[in-house]
Amino acid sequence: MRWIKTGLNWLTECVHLTVQNPHGFVDTAAMWHACVESVAVPNLGRLGQWTDFSDGVAVQAHTLLMDHEAPYNISHQHCRKCKETVFMKWSEKHKCCLSKSAYLRYVSSNVSLSGGPPYRCLFCRSRPLNSRSELTVHLLAYHRPQRQPGVCGLCTFTFQEPPQLPPPIPPPPANADEVTLRQYEINLKKAVGEQMCKFESAELAPGLLELDKHCANTHVPAYTLLLRKELLTQFQLREPFACVICGQVFHSNVEYHSHILCRHGTDEPIKEGLRICAMCSKGIRSEDCFNQHVKRRHEESIAQLADLWTSQELMMDATDTNQVCTTCWEVLPNATQLQAHILVAHTTDNPLVCGWCHVEFTDCPDPLIAFPILLNHERNHARVLHRQALESKKTFEPIPEPLNEEFSMEAIAAIATEPTKPDTSKSSKSKSSSKKK
Repeated sequence: MRWIKTGLNWLTECVHLTVQNPHGFVDTAAMWHACVESVAVPNLGRLGQWTDFSDGVAVQAHTLLMDHEAPYNISHQHCRKCKETVFMKWSEKHKCCLSKSAYLRYVSSNVSLSGGPPYRCLFCRSRPLNSRSELTVHLLAYHRPQRQPGVCGLCTFTFQEPPQLPPPIPPPPANADEVTLRQYEINLKKAVGEQMCKFESAELAPGLLELDKHCANTHVPAYTLLLRKELLTQFQLREPFACVICGQVFHSNVEYHSHILCRHGTDEPIKEGLRICAMCSKGIRSEDCFNQHVKRRHEESIAQLADLWTSQELMMDATDTNQVCTTCWEVLPNATQLQAHILVAHTTDNPLVCGWCHVEFTDCPDPLIAFPILLNHERNHARVLHRQALESKKTFEPIPEPLNEEFSMEAIAAIATEPTKPDTSKSSKSKSSSKKK
């Protein structure tokens, strides 16, 4: 079926191109609200076609709920929730897809994303990260209270600590009165805010790049695997500001930042068990009292940062559902990788089994070694959709090189040092054929 767009629809899409993605640039391919319908055909590969949807949320709901595998085909599909067979033409209007779309629109709206989406660091000039899990790791590794300078807050890894910036205004005289000191604090706060909003402040120091690479290789896969596992049973984790570690649900990015640092930022596990605030070392008798303590004592300064980034238009209380998975809040580079991610990660009952082709990555005794290889497998699946997008002229970006999916010691070492480095020696097709049971 050809994709035919009238002049009015084309004009609408052109207007949508002005919307920026979470990383601050415009991706033309991501603006197309389309789903690649794939049908599994034994020994014949996968056949595909493009189907138009109203928006990115409708695509995500459709991909999550509709079973694309045989015996169902591109004309009739099977709803995973109600088990009904749905005519493809009306799948977006199916009752389950409508209810799922309504929920996803709510959690991705500005009503639910107060203080920015759950992958924006409010301490780092609203810097966008790649997922809610990565934001959690970043907060604990770099912004953890009482962290030793130059040492990762989650382990003993050392890096070059960026130097502190000098005060933007000179200090008051030593004999200044109370009124002068108060005015100085007001002026200093304003000057620091202006300094942080400058474009030069967005550049990461070399030491932070080292820490980011360390976290991406060592800590982020573990937190991401934990989240995917818990999502299977703890449905509240689909909320934007649900804590990846303890599962508590919060209502804003400010509350989430405060909770992660105060509740989980202690330097010893026993302190976390005793509900000792990592910010002020005060012991709290209950979880509700702890949350009230954090709200009264530690949220105000973080809320001021969120207001600053919003007022300077460095951040919006919104997200792009063409690139952000509203199930786990992971940011993908484009729409094809997002759809592949949903099929691989969120249509399975085991986080180490691919939901697309059912290849198992459970043979490796260490799940933290198997999971990065599964992520490579997920990106290789996205290459199939990317190829179909190229053929349909929905994108002009080249297809990424295939990534290694082998469990050899050399491949594991390569993934540990260069997690995104392509390896042209293997492909996902050869991997799937060798591991299917």
